[in-house]
Amino acid sequence: MQKRKSRIELRGFVLVLVALAWQAGILLDAFLGAWAPVPSFALLSGAALCLLSALVFWRSSQIRLLSLLACLLLLGAWRYALVSPVGDRSAISAFTGAKKLQMTGSITEEPKLQAHSRLFIVSVNTISLNNGVTWQNVRGLVDVQMPGNALDDPYGAQYGDSVELQGNLQPPSPTSGPNIFASMIFPRLAIIQSGGNPVIAALYRLRIFLATIITRLLPQPMAALLIAIVLSLRTPALKPLIPLFNVTGTAHLIAPSGFKVTILAGLVADKTRQIFNPRRKGYQQLLPAEKQRRNWWQHLSTGLVIASIIGYTFLSGGGPAALRAGIMGIVLALAPRFGRVYNVYNALAFTALVMSALDPFVLWDAGFQLSLFGTTGIILFTPLFMRLFHRFEHILLLSFLIEIILVTLAAETATMPIFALTFQQISWIAPLANILTVPLLAALIVLGLFVCAAGAIWLPAGMLLSWVIWPLLWYIIQAVQWCATRPWAYLTVTNMPYVIAWGYYALLMLVTNALLRRWPTPLQQTGQVKTSPPLLSKRKWRALQCSAALVVVLATGTTAVSARASNQLTITFLNVSPANQQPQGEAILIRTPDNKTALIDGGLDATSLASELDTRLPFWQRTLDMVMLTSPRQDELAGLADIVSRYQVGEALDAGMLHPNAAYALYRRTISERNIPYTQLRQGATIPLGTQVAIQVFWPKSPLRKGSQENQDNGLVVRLLAPGLRMLLLSATALSKYALAGLLATISPAYLAADIVQFTGDAGKPFLKELPAVLQATHPSLVIISPAALSAKRRKAGATSVLASLQAISGAWQIAQTSQTGTIEINSNERGWTMRTDT
Repeated sequence: MQKRKSRIELRGFVLVLVALAWQAGILLDAFLGAWAPVPSFALLSGAALCLLSALVFWRSSQIRLLSLLACLLLLGAWRYALVSPVGDRSAISAFTGAKKLQMTGSITEEPKLQAHSRLFIVSVNTISLNNGVTWQNVRGLVDVQMPGNALDDPYGAQYGDSVELQGNLQPPSPTSGPNIFASMIFPRLAIIQSGGNPVIAALYRLRIFLATIITRLLPQPMAALLIAIVLSLRTPALKPLIPLFNVTGTAHLIAPSGFKVTILAGLVADKTRQIFNPRRKGYQQLLPAEKQRRNWWQHLSTGLVIASIIGYTFLSGGGPAALRAGIMGIVLALAPRFGRVYNVYNALAFTALVMSALDPFVLWDAGFQLSLFGTTGIILFTPLFMRLFHRFEHILLLSFLIEIILVTLAAETATMPIFALTFQQISWIAPLANILTVPLLAALIVLGLFVCAAGAIWLPAGMLLSWVIWPLLWYIIQAVQWCATRPWAYLTVTNMPYVIAWGYYALLMLVTNALLRRWPTPLQQTGQVKTSPPLLSKRKWRALQCSAALVVVLATGTTAVSARASNQLTITFLNVSPANQQPQGEAILIRTPDNKTALIDGGLDATSLASELDTRLPFWQRTLDMVMLTSPRQDELAGLADIVSRYQVGEALDAGMLHPNAAYALYRRTISERNIPYTQLRQGATIPLGTQVAIQVFWPKSPLRKGSQENQDNGLVVRLLAPGLRMLLLSATALSKYALAGLLATISPAYLAADIVQFTGDAGKPFLKELPAVLQATHPSLVIISPAALSAKRRKAGATSVLASLQAISGAWQIAQTSQTGTIEINSNERGWTMRTDT
């Protein structure tokens, strides 16, 4: 009787055994193939013999089962042998170390944004080692790093493009995926033609479009956080927050996760169930034809759920975790249509089997491992942990909080070695951090989708909804930061041996098996998940949500309307610099007494500019009255290009460029696409900024000068006039002998007079001899020096952007360098001006 019972239980989990045998074959060939590769033909022949043995001994259940499992094991090894680069001369890994090779291929995924670059994954087709004279077929994936980190780059390569690359082929980086065999850093890239799956390409374009809308509606880093939560897209502005989410065990909030797909699928299923519910009153009295029509609506409802799961899976990047959840969600939606009971163990096994069959290297992907093991841990351990707190089940709120803690503990118990090996960290504060954040995840996803939809239709409507979601995002960031800064938040683990991880899982399996034998759970027996009752009814919960949203909108709107203009002019020289680097470039924020706002230049780094600017403006202000680019150099342009794509800008000003580079062309294209009024400035122009501030243009002359230094030669020199303040902005023209000499020759010293003079100084070059003459003509009280960008060579040498020798420009004026003082703020009114620094 016991034998028959175990056979019945085993029959319900055959798919689990199938998946385990298949994956064991992949792992076995991966580890043993490195020393003694077995030909794929031999593995396939062995699988055929095992299958024949199963057919011959079909009546013997034990021999049949063992033969089929051996067949699947050999098939898994055969599948891995087909894609393994070991001993394959046509694998791209065989050519690592080659110099100046050429290769062709296609981009297989959406580009990933990094701090100052974009990362492409290219599937290589052919390669040439002799400048294109002869070509040979190769296979494999290559990481390609290219400059530029714009969210939407119309001039850059995209998913599906066929490209030709020329450069040095290097081994894959430590952060590359398990299926990446080589890498190239900043090669020459030429787009041959567009291609790829048009549906997936459209979803990727939609993803970028929605992310762009979010950046226009919310300040940073809230915009970056919402993009990561809703679209699982990590932008450069999110980079400072990623370590905080990792150490607090909340990385699943900003990564593609099954929970997000489940939330969307549940939302769609709930709404379609309300429309197409076959069990409404009177269903039994329907005629057969009407029942058939109602069943047709059921199938339509299922189709909508599946379509939403597939769409959101690829919209969130199509990573292993999202694919795992997507497949399980599709199985859950299809099971009732075929009269089957959903078994979560079989669904997990089926998902792992399909994904590893399509890509065997997915078994080494950390995202797939965390998703699979985390889901399994939640299923197995949560019911066991809940037994300890069954006395509190009748207290709904307390039971709800306990369940979050125990689900987090269950997932962490199952994934602790993976976190230790992958991130070298084990989080102790994860249960608390998840209690503080996870309950808001569903609301953030739903509100984020509404923000995207409303912003796509009408931007002001999206702005109104963004007022609702901003406090939630602010709270998530503050909660994660607070948890991450606790002294006991996490434990750093370095160089943990793999044998400890295997031993941990072996011990965990033994303990789990013993506990399940003693305390069997309904899930263990049926594979069906038991859900907890909701805290509130749907009607009360919706009323509470709507009330909270209304309060937030009214409070934000009242604060915005009640904001009064200050009685002073504020000019802020922002401290902008790439992460972990010296301050480089300049960005000047101007706020007038009548609430006009202007930004002059943007600095070298868009992320730091966004952080500086968005923290100084109210979160509801997504407008700038004016942006001005003094020089199309990267030092001034990089950050400003991001600003014109995110803010509603009243007017864009610059001096133009005789020979536009790609960055300036993209900047001008963004201005044109967003219908921003654009004006080219020349000597003699005056631009009002509100009623009390005017900007006079002293340089350049017309026509612009051609030459190798035309960016500096044709840069803008402007003087800002306001009650109690005159400020001369030389910017990058201080590096141009032609511009400084022309300024002294064409502008009267009376017009050059200024209380404050600002210019860009290059620590690697001496001051031009014309610069002291300009300073003598202006008679300033204060000279502010903004640092120029450091070259890659000087950065590697550890050079500083601080100017050491100032004797050439010393005089009866105070000198301040933003590379030393940080942010400098000038406050002015009719009585005079004052300076305040961060130091």
